[in-house]
Amino acid sequence: MRGHFWAVPAVLTAVIDSAVSKPVITTTASPSVPTSEPCAIVSSSWASQKAANPSAALAYECLNSIPLGKDAAIELVDAIRPYIDWQSDSAYKAKPPKEYPYPAYDVFGALDNVKAKLQADKYANEYQFQQELYTTVFGPGHDGHFVFYPDALTRVFEWRRQRSLVSISEDGKSLPVIKVYEDVLANPKNASVVKLINGIDAATYLAKTIDVAGISQDPDANYNTMFYQKATFASSKSTGFFANGGRIRYIYQGANTTLTFANGTSVTLENQAAVKADMTNVTSGAAYYAKFCNPHGATLNSSAESPEDAPAENVLGYPKPVIITSDAVVSGYFLEGAGYEDVAVIALFAFSSASIAEFQAVVQDFIAEAVAAGKTKLIVDFQNNGGGYILLGYDFFRQLFPSIVQDGFSRWKETDSYNAMAQIVSDRVSGVNPYTTPDYELVEDYESWFNYRYDLNLTNQPFRSFGAKFAPHVYQGTKYTNLMRWNLNDNLTTTNETYGMGIEITGYGSLNPSVVQQPFDADNIVILYDGACASTCTLASEFLRIQGGVQSIAMGGRPNHNPIQGVGGVKGAQVLQYRNIYSSVQKYLPFAKTESQKKALSKFSMLPINRSAAAAVNVRDQILRDNVNDGTPAQFVVEEADCRLFWTLDMVKDVSAVWKRAADVAFNKGKCNVGAIKKSGKGKGKGPKPGHVGTAAAAAAGRPGAGKGNGDGGKRLSEIVREEEEEKKAKFGISRFGGDGGKTQQQIEDWEAVYRLEVIP
Repeated sequence: MRGHFWAVPAVLTAVIDSAVSKPVITTTASPSVPTSEPCAIVSSSWASQKAANPSAALAYECLNSIPLGKDAAIELVDAIRPYIDWQSDSAYKAKPPKEYPYPAYDVFGALDNVKAKLQADKYANEYQFQQELYTTVFGPGHDGHFVFYPDALTRVFEWRRQRSLVSISEDGKSLPVIKVYEDVLANPKNASVVKLINGIDAATYLAKTIDVAGISQDPDANYNTMFYQKATFASSKSTGFFANGGRIRYIYQGANTTLTFANGTSVTLENQAAVKADMTNVTSGAAYYAKFCNPHGATLNSSAESPEDAPAENVLGYPKPVIITSDAVVSGYFLEGAGYEDVAVIALFAFSSASIAEFQAVVQDFIAEAVAAGKTKLIVDFQNNGGGYILLGYDFFRQLFPSIVQDGFSRWKETDSYNAMAQIVSDRVSGVNPYTTPDYELVEDYESWFNYRYDLNLTNQPFRSFGAKFAPHVYQGTKYTNLMRWNLNDNLTTTNETYGMGIEITGYGSLNPSVVQQPFDADNIVILYDGACASTCTLASEFLRIQGGVQSIAMGGRPNHNPIQGVGGVKGAQVLQYRNIYSSVQKYLPFAKTESQKKALSKFSMLPINRSAAAAVNVRDQILRDNVNDGTPAQFVVEEADCRLFWTLDMVKDVSAVWKRAADVAFNKGKCNVGAIKKSGKGKGKGPKPGHVGTAAAAAAGRPGAGKGNGDGGKRLSEIVREEEEEKKAKFGISRFGGDGGKTQQQIEDWEAVYRLEVIP
């Protein structure tokens, strides 16, 4: 690793040693300090537990008292650049298609501008520099995989408001209005409409606020995140980003918030800052810098390992499920009431889970039990689904459409460092048989996107040469790899518990279409969105909609009568943390044979990793079948939902009201607020008559077959899986990687980088 010369303001040199050598984790009161120092006031209040949430104004003063480390800031900007060079769609952010809703911006030009302003002494303090870095380089990307959380800006404070909002149509037909969530709970009939926020039209204010650093590529999806929604609260305890959370939690919203109501009243509430770091001895802005802006990595509070939660029986605020995963990520329901007797709902908050095998088995069991119970219609609820394990998204699609081979086209941007590692790895594994070699690292390298022998081409055939996979394809003046697809016939990727997912993917092997039958007609399935669907959720969604022919419903959106997108989140196909890239660079640099390879891999350092709370880039584009020739990433393709519905008052308290409204328009000829659900009538995506998926899966896995839908009183497949994992955990002390006695932390991180695709919150 390159050496770094950390140039700091002279005022800091006296406090650095004490702040970074032996941090003390304590809550005892700080030494007596001048009350004119805002950071000292925050520290003192925090230590005495008098103000866990100090006023936003005081925290803002503290941040503005942090002296600028000019030379260190310039070094940081330079160190970030090699990482963001991996951002796969930077050329499209600079020149997006005309239908893309957000303005064009040049990522590298924005970074250059920040550096130029540092060199010209345009920033008064460290906070101003980091705020502009955050809001001008990363915020305009509207990309859940593209982020850098600078240390001073994000390690200590998060901004909060004291009220949450809802967006509801008062009669189900008129445009949505904004109300205070707490008012709606206390007095639902008389809660007044919020007309102005800080003197600006409320809807306009919210849209402009979230658009500064919204996590989604769609304005309506970003707008939705500002409000309380039942699914969002159930899955993440969030009451909406207006109150707290999201990437705007690091953008100062002023000292107060004034709400003006339609009934002529108004209220002004003090904004707050949540303190999330140890503020001991932070007696000044200089002390803050020394403690939290450390190029070797700041020492923050370390929380004790949380005890394992008891298996979930219900989702918070939801009705009792038919079945649920132990972590409540997946749950299934049968709707009740006249007209809904044949409707099942499967809610997926993510595609990541504490147990990959249980996730798959619960889906299998629920589908089996729904079919056995005579349910012929299915609502797939993707509300607040931010992604997860890529192949669980593939498996979910194939459980519903086992005979349709998913597209899954993707490509990488060919940076000089990516190409260097592709050359090194492809040479390194030449002649290696990954199924027989005992060398863990060689198998890991073989099963790598850097190896031309791994992955399949557009026609599901192996790449026969380095050039076949990596010869550049140029779009928007940028070099990319050839399109590639996952090879799900490769057991090292799927069933192997050491290198792969540890499950068989539906549609392959013993779970092939002759064993697993299609449970529902495409016309009898509908997808329910709130705009948050991102990452792996977008992959599953594209398969269901484009290939399966499933129609979709999008909830909420800005107050207008326009159609909106259901998939509003990032549509990238792979995200890497900076630390993942750095780990690969360090692993392969010793094997570099040419000067160009060495130069390409020597540009990366730990500095941006140590000086951030999180840092990531989208490294692989998803390419939809209609864009194979023009190369436009899915991120920039507008895909409107078939039907748009507004939230209503009853939906604030009861998620069943959302499901029933979706069922009405999807299956009972109800009307959408915008658009319509239309039956395809073409048989697209339809397959054999429903079969008992759970039993078939159990039999294929060599497990005792039961499944409660069989009427044989046996165990569900998911129950069997849980028992097997508990036995494994008791034997090895872990569950996920128990088969090989466990992995090192680095091996686990490397594995997660390959298989996990989700939003960086």
